[in-house]
Amino acid sequence: MTATNRYPLAQWSLAACALAAAAALVTLSPRAPAATFTYTNPSCSSFVITGTPPTQTVTCVSAAVGSPVCTPTATPAAPAIGQQTTISANCTNQPTAYAWTGGACTGLTTATCKVSKSRASTVTYGVSATNGSGTGAVAQIAVTWQ
Repeated sequence: MTATNRYPLAQWSLAACALAAAAALVTLSPRAPAATFTYTNPSCSSFVITGTPPTQTVTCVSAAVGSPVCTPTATPAAPAIGQQTTISANCTNQPTAYAWTGGACTGLTTATCKVSKSRASTVTYGVSATNGSGTGAVAQIAVTWQ
């Protein structure tokens, strides 16, 4: 699989260093006033390109990777009333985006969510992740403040 993008000549040395460190094959073809940047990696079934030129991120989606599978955890698992807990998505298969549901986490797109409650309650939170292969199922965790 090959991802091709155009970058100003001044940018390609940084991109080459980053990708060479990842042990990938990097080919640069200079053209005025821009260069064609070609990234080839046989272990990638596809690529996700984010950002806008000249600052973009190329993420390899492994050929063996399916949709992400998440197993959320809370630290601490049983917080005291008023205590903050951090819920982590813990997803496999190289997620590139997250979607949370439940309580104050609803709408977040990060890998973690920090929440607290001022009275005893149980809240169920859900998280799903996306990669180049698709979106995984929503995984849930119930957190009880005591």
